[in-house]
Amino acid sequence: MLADLRKLPLPLAAAALLGGTFGGTSHATLAPVEAVTADTSGAVPIAEATSCLAKTICSVKERIRWQTPAWTPSQCRNIAEAVSASAKRHDLSPSLLLAVMVNESDMNEKSARAYQRDGRVYAKDGGLMAIRCILDDKEHCTNGNVRGVAWKDIMNPVTNIELGARELAHWREGGGVVTKTIVKRDRDGSRHTVTKNLPCHHKTHGWWAHYNHGPRYIDKGYPRHYPHRVAVLDHAFATVMNAPAPELASGRITIHDPGKRERTPDRPMEARYKKLTEQILSSGTCSALALN
Repeated sequence: MLADLRKLPLPLAAAALLGGTFGGTSHATLAPVEAVTADTSGAVPIAEATSCLAKTICSVKERIRWQTPAWTPSQCRNIAEAVSASAKRHDLSPSLLLAVMVNESDMNEKSARAYQRDGRVYAKDGGLMAIRCILDDKEHCTNGNVRGVAWKDIMNPVTNIELGARELAHWREGGGVVTKTIVKRDRDGSRHTVTKNLPCHHKTHGWWAHYNHGPRYIDKGYPRHYPHRVAVLDHAFATVMNAPAPELASGRITIHDPGKRERTPDRPMEARYKKLTEQILSSGTCSALALN
């Protein structure tokens, strides 16, 4: 991800949910967090919605994983509780978090991609939500809201989900910008142009496009349809979980293809997204709801 976000307090006590499941991770570098009580023995009572979420996660993970281990029911439940907690904290749809997760990593918590400059790794994208970390020489992040966080902490699944949710909320709440050039007249009557950065109102794209694009929406080439690709996954998850996805009903999803019908959340276009939505919809773990 290309974002360089404002620094915010990070509520990561829920990371205890994965203790002993994906491997322990030190969080000494992170900000203090509120207490969360969690039983990691695998016997935590969960609400019906969370149970549906966990079953869906397990089922979809099994369908889309490629050369990666399956998750146990306990692992799926822990991921579901992390998704549910972060979604509630940031007023996001759990289905949108899962859609980004599938799009960015195919639900692979160990996914990582390194970027080199002058023969040296200077940045990595990692984890379920593909969090961008620009590294210092001690393997700590130097960018935005992950500044000071160790790369190994980025790779903790619950920490990763929370960071992804926080970034989505940032873009929804005005993090994107557009450039506007205006002509101003000086007191002596002369004119000159001034370029300003204004808040992006996402008129041609879903606000979650900025999760991938950064502050400025890329309206040319293949990247312009990133928000639609996430939207079809979001729609599929919301359908099988009988869950609301209000972000899909709030204006244009993606920029228009000249001469073609509008892209909609219920109609995947690219082969990869047709297959992924079929895999999600075939999980069939909860009562379906038509969102069209």
